Amino acid sequence: MTTKPKISVIIPVYNVEKWLNKCVDSILSQSYENFEVILVNDGSTDKSGDICDQYLKEDNRVKVFHNKNKGLSYSRNFGVKNSNGKYVMFVDSDDFISDINIIDKFINILEKDKTDFIYTSYCRFNDENEDEITEILPIDINNNHIKGKSGIEILSMLIEKNNYHHAAYLKICNRKFIVKNNLLFKEVIYHEDSEWSQKLFYYAKRISIYNEPYYMRRMRENSIITTTNEVSIRKKINDRLNIANDLIKFFKNIEESQSKKVIINDFVRMYWGDLLLTINLKDKKNFNDCSNTIKNTKKVLKYGELKKYKIADLLIKIIGVKNFLILAKKQLS
Repeated sequence: MTTKPKISVIIPVYNVEKWLNKCVDSILSQSYENFEVILVNDGSTDKSGDICDQYLKEDNRVKVFHNKNKGLSYSRNFGVKNSNGKYVMFVDSDDFISDINIIDKFINILEKDKTDFIYTSYCRFNDENEDEITEILPIDINNNHIKGKSGIEILSMLIEKNNYHHAAYLKICNRKFIVKNNLLFKEVIYHEDSEWSQKLFYYAKRISIYNEPYYMRRMRENSIITTTNEVSIRKKINDRLNIANDLIKFFKNIEESQSKKVIINDFVRMYWGDLLLTINLKDKKNFNDCSNTIKNTKKVLKYGELKKYKIADLLIKIIGVKNFLILAKKQLS
């Protein structure tokens, strides 16, 4: 009897004692049996590490690593490097999986289609009410629509239909594909999966789509996404401005002209959104820091097709970044 391939489920862990059990249990209860759960404790200061160790004692499919706090990217990369599965999937430690058969479904798709990765959907809910779904990421294309298309073409299709999300947990990957193309996460930055995900599509020769939502995404206060700390917001803005700039440099030489236009315009849209967030920074140091990042990356705007990007590019050249941001704040207030 042929042994079914192993999949590695990588779960970075940081101060999630309240939610970790539900996350891990949703994996361990899967009907598919040949998997490993890799819990990477990123220097948690609550009881998360103890919970990880308890799973290690109770289930031989669980591996636990305790590291100093180095961030989400380091933990994901560490998990990939220490994984033994043919396939890899990522799960955030405050989220959970709702379908007990989902790994079995993924393995069947990966083995049948010989795909580099599967692109999937999610359900979002607020922490105080798990039973109420507040958003489902739509995927309005299927495997028939993308047959014979490159990863770049598929990415542009998803963007045009507003079906694209950069989250790492939405991609179920062939491990060899990740290793061959050195698709590790850039460390010590926020929104690291934004860059990683785009490059995933760039290198992929074959992609599969799974349209049914199964991933339950928890929205909670004071997470990386929802923080109101201005120093953290400043770093998020700076990181995303730089990511947009780096991605345009990476993608500007691709051959598929129509797909390139769609993708690069999406990078400019992302850049523009973060540029405008800068005007809301109250602390002068934070404002100046982001202004300097915009000064160093302002060439991004020249790639945008919308009139507002071209006007902003011209104004910044004439009056400078800080004066443009002050003017923009007046216009938007």
